[in-house]
Amino acid sequence: MKRSLIVVLALLVAVTALADMQLKNIIIVPQPSELEVKVWLNKPEGAVYQVGESLNIYFKANKSCYVLIYNIRTDGKITLLFPNKYDSNNYIAPNVTYKLPISNLYSFKVAPPEGKEFIQIIASTSFIPIIQQLKDLGTRQTFPLLSEDAEDYVQKQILPYLSGEWASDITYFYVGKAPRTGVAQLESNPSGAHVYVDGKYIGRTPARVELDEGQHFATFYWQNNVVTETFFVTAGRTVVVTANFIQKTMLNITTTPPGAQIFLDGSFIGVSPIQVEVQPGQHTVLATMPGYTAAQQSFSIAPGETKTINLVLNPEQATLKVYSSPAGASIYVNGQYRGVAPSAGLTLTLTPGTYTVEARLSGYQSSSTTVTLNPGETRTITLTLLPRKATLNIFTNPVGASIYVDGNYVGTTRSTGLSVQVDPGTHTIIATMSGYQDTTVTVNVSSGETKRVDITLPPIIRTGFLLIYTNPTNASVYVDGSYVGTAGPTGLRVEVDANVVHRVVASLPDYEDASVEVQVAPNETRTVNLTLEPIVKVGAVSINSWPSNALVYINGYLKGITPLRLNLEYGTYQLVVLKGGYYAEVLTLKVDRKSVSVSVTLKPIQ
Repeated sequence: MKRSLIVVLALLVAVTALADMQLKNIIIVPQPSELEVKVWLNKPEGAVYQVGESLNIYFKANKSCYVLIYNIRTDGKITLLFPNKYDSNNYIAPNVTYKLPISNLYSFKVAPPEGKEFIQIIASTSFIPIIQQLKDLGTRQTFPLLSEDAEDYVQKQILPYLSGEWASDITYFYVGKAPRTGVAQLESNPSGAHVYVDGKYIGRTPARVELDEGQHFATFYWQNNVVTETFFVTAGRTVVVTANFIQKTMLNITTTPPGAQIFLDGSFIGVSPIQVEVQPGQHTVLATMPGYTAAQQSFSIAPGETKTINLVLNPEQATLKVYSSPAGASIYVNGQYRGVAPSAGLTLTLTPGTYTVEARLSGYQSSSTTVTLNPGETRTITLTLLPRKATLNIFTNPVGASIYVDGNYVGTTRSTGLSVQVDPGTHTIIATMSGYQDTTVTVNVSSGETKRVDITLPPIIRTGFLLIYTNPTNASVYVDGSYVGTAGPTGLRVEVDANVVHRVVASLPDYEDASVEVQVAPNETRTVNLTLEPIVKVGAVSINSWPSNALVYINGYLKGITPLRLNLEYGTYQLVVLKGGYYAEVLTLKVDRKSVSVSVTLKPIQ
């Protein structure tokens, strides 16, 4: 079985709560137009529903349009009924009767206490923002409460945003029992005016309508004029309500700038410039516009008078906070001095608009920027001032040197020098020229200073000398692979290229070659000592014995057991071969070739 949501149309305690409100401020009354929309219930208007009884809402329009339906509770709260999470399509076809609920997922049932509620419908042939907004809200939440203050919500959130072709209608019902009623006789001068009572179209004047006891309001339309009258119905009596269109009391409201929203005695009436008919007496008009401070004026108007009121709305001020780097600069706004920017900044209050802000400080170049300030905006800017340039006049000997300042090439010197613009501070100058050593100088200049710089470049010396000694002497010497001579007792002096690494090798028979890598500066003489080590000759010695496994001693040191293979340097050695149970053999071993073989036969001890 499907379960459905029961939507309770809750009424508060008494009809007097509704009477305390200004109905004309919570019920929307349309102007006669080609678009018509109707709303009614499953019982006649003003019928009584008992607690727990089902309630259905019907509606239709004579054109395709978008609709909103909400109910107005006696405590002034507004609840959105349609569109909702279950019936979200609020675009209806012309001359088709629709019934709420559309789906079977929810139902409306009447709940206590006794009282009166209104059902209001609004229709628009275009998908205006207020309909879009409430559709989005209704399809996200379950029958959302739009506001706890019906007057404030209708006047500020609905009426100002109804635009294009729109219409509205309203109906009402009672819970428990109906109140006592009286009669309203509706008249106009001239007759034939369209008349609405509590937002419900009654017809043309003269007209007669039965109403519940309490406060009501009638809206009369005649040609392009409208009159709204609030009246009180007493049970069992007739009250005459008359709209007089002959003598009009008119109010023309203009604003500077135009386009402000206008509220008369707290109710929204339109956008300036606007003309509206008012009741004679005391009134208060309020103009509001985003980005401007509100303007308000109270006035008195006589019957039949036409009064013009112009309200000037001043733009909300903007705040600009200005910092300078370095701090202490004088700040000018559109050429006008406004103060000094300390380290904490300079705060300025300005009218919204576009400004040129300039910072000036002695010894520094001025810095400026353009800034646009919006109403109510707070903006922070920092102006960075660069020190004034200094001048270096650079002369070189010889002329024609290439000049680099702080690593950047700036030109070539001439007999008249080279002039360079630089920032104040310390700078490194390098002068280069073919055939001469690079020369570097450091100079310091202050803001606006002109300084002469003289640079002398020494010629490049391209060779140096090596003084080579060998131990032992008379070794042959090679530099970078080329033979350069014999190093005698007084050494060997060789000229070589400067600033180049050279390989020096000394060679002598029966000695290992000796080498070194060396570099000399221009015109330098560097001493090089090379020591050659004698070549050590080694022979492979093979020692065998019978029987084998005999101990082998050479020059008194045990070297192993036979058979034994070892390398010995050329020379003469004492060889002892020893094995238990045998006489030791003592021999002289001479190693004078690459391979030597010795065989020993041991004699057993008898």
